[in-house]
Amino acid sequence: MSSVLSPWICPSCQCLLALDDRVWQCENGHSYDVAKEGYVNLLLAQHKSSKQPGDNKQMVNGRRAFLDQGHYQPLADSISEIFNQHLATLTDQTEVSFFDAGCGEGYYMSQVSQSCNQADIQIEFSGLDISKFAVQKAAKKYPKNHFAVASTFQLPLENDSQDTVLQIFAPSSEFEIHRVLKSSGIWITVNPAANHLYEFKQALYDKPTEHKAVQVTPEGFALVQQLNLSFVIQLTEPPQRESLLMMTPYYWSATAEKRQKLVDNLQQFTTDFDIKVFANC
Repeated sequence: MSSVLSPWICPSCQCLLALDDRVWQCENGHSYDVAKEGYVNLLLAQHKSSKQPGDNKQMVNGRRAFLDQGHYQPLADSISEIFNQHLATLTDQTEVSFFDAGCGEGYYMSQVSQSCNQADIQIEFSGLDISKFAVQKAAKKYPKNHFAVASTFQLPLENDSQDTVLQIFAPSSEFEIHRVLKSSGIWITVNPAANHLYEFKQALYDKPTEHKAVQVTPEGFALVQQLNLSFVIQLTEPPQRESLLMMTPYYWSATAEKRQKLVDNLQQFTTDFDIKVFANC
């Protein structure tokens, strides 16, 4: 089989990886096997904080079940619109790269890819997550995209290689994002705004407080767009409410009794997202 280039670089020596017979290899002889689901594990042992870092199977399955029911479709649509607006400015390119830093099970990247209709532009979608369980789900369901297990603080990507980086509720290194973005690239971030899932806080805590969003623009970037997206969702079935709860830190910080009371009784939830778009400067 002839070698196929990928978006990935070797985590050991930073040379470009190429695919040859289901093995990613670099010129220095480092190799990484493709898993049966189609992803590659580029998380070196010394970069692991635990045996199985990131979200566990239960959390991943809960998020997949919730998102696949379309409850966060307005958020996916907003991200897709931002990317398509940026795509329209790249008139001199025939190939465009979109990277999801902390892709989870791949839902948002898939929604963005489905929204693109520029037939004359080839778009390469890739993403990584530190959770092997999430990446397994993503690679199995979306085989046309590239997926890797890796850390958002050590991106296995070439310098100046990405037209768009998406980051939703995931920690990362702003220096790494700046390194991999092209000079004309954009960085889309999504974080909880003040009232995101405030009903959870009311049900779980004696003194609930609003979330305080960070307003500092990272060094090397300019804030070019900011919008607030808020909508109310109705979850009539307890399994839906439990899936949403498992997507949040509240699931692990609250007592079992309070979690069960929430799942049994609450049906209406307020979402509140802070969406920012940064450009290289």
